[in-house]
Amino acid sequence: MNEFDMKRYIDISDFLGTLLGPDYEIILYDLKHIIYIINGNITGRQAGDVLSTTMKTLLQNKESADKKWISNYRALSANGKILRCSTFYIKDEKGKLVGALNINFDDNRYRELSNLVFSLCHPDNYVSKNISIEIKGNDDQAIFSENISNTIDEVLKRIDKSLPFNKLSHNEKLDIIRQLYQKGIFSMKGAIKTVGHRLSCSPASMYRYLETVKNEQQ
Repeated sequence: MNEFDMKRYIDISDFLGTLLGPDYEIILYDLKHIIYIINGNITGRQAGDVLSTTMKTLLQNKESADKKWISNYRALSANGKILRCSTFYIKDEKGKLVGALNINFDDNRYRELSNLVFSLCHPDNYVSKNISIEIKGNDDQAIFSENISNTIDEVLKRIDKSLPFNKLSHNEKLDIIRQLYQKGIFSMKGAIKTVGHRLSCSPASMYRYLETVKNEQQ
């Protein structure tokens, strides 16, 4: 792809960044690096950085050659944020994949606000037991749901602890669940069951932990 073509996508990136605002990270990639980035503070990345594991997977996937884009999947950033992402595949005149334009939305504060509104409307623990915020997307949503265990494991690896998870005290488990909640892990379908298994907590215990954490936010 020549410089004129890539400059066009830089202009589009600037347009999207202005239109969407500070909660959206816009990234232009070639097949190896970040070429251009807007609102890189969201993930702590900058132009010149190599591809993330998620982007490598998406660009190296053989099915990518037949797709124009993939939308509304979840990805874990290097700084531990769970983001809602969409990727537009950039191809040359012959249809060969040469890069991608990514939009990463950090919706954590909006999700917290949504939970607060629901809590005001519904008493007790109705929200934690009955309302699950899930991103609706196309069939590519499987990238998010199939990798939920890996995503949670990756976050748990970054949590400093002195004992195995199943031997931690009540307060230590509460602190871990608090950190996972703040990162938006529990907006992911199946997260409560998966985290409960990792921490050796029953579903009832998980809901009690989450109720405590949510009450702290109010």
